Amino acid sequence: MADKKSIFRNVNVLREINAENTTGVVDFYQPGWLSPEDVQNNFRYSGFITSLRLTIDITSISSLVSIPVDSLATDTEIATATEETFTGNAKKCLCFYARTSNTPLIKIADIYLFNQRPYYYVDLLPYLTSNGTFDIAPDTILSYQMRDAGYGLLSGDDRLILLGTVVEEAPETQLESTTIINNGTSSSSVIDLSSINSAIATLQTSINSINDLLGA
Repeated sequence: MADKKSIFRNVNVLREINAENTTGVVDFYQPGWLSPEDVQNNFRYSGFITSLRLTIDITSISSLVSIPVDSLATDTEIATATEETFTGNAKKCLCFYARTSNTPLIKIADIYLFNQRPYYYVDLLPYLTSNGTFDIAPDTILSYQMRDAGYGLLSGDDRLILLGTVVEEAPETQLESTTIINNGTSSSSVIDLSSINSAIATLQTSINSINDLLGA
């Protein structure tokens, strides 16, 4: 019996940003096409980013020096020390943007990058949403760009790793309740048997007509 089903698949965001590719705005995620035939019709999945983090490994600037804070320090003293640590250290900056088919490029956040050995990472999801996942419409594109914060762009062996996981969902369609599990990048997909069943029904009608003629 046919019923409505959604198709889900898991995809990964995986980008290395280094001294060779830090100029210009770079798109790093947009929900994928439903199928090769849908490119012309612009039919895409919707996306739900469940994790997104940035690993930072920078050596081209001096190491981060933190202003020490006493365990009994007041909130004001902690805030002052944090500000002095930020302003007093060399840093670089990675900007994140979003755009849609109706909205031009808009900056979402600036992520400041320091030299902390051996490396460290930043959870980017809180910069996108206060929820557990960040929902992406089919026409939304996420991008990044390095910006000079006074200490240049990435250079030498500097490298950033952008790593995330997205669950993509296709629009609900009228499908037969037969599921095929793929071993590729998609977690599962559903095959539409309606056209096959229609062809079988037409063939059966033709066979019945032939039998009626032979019987006559």
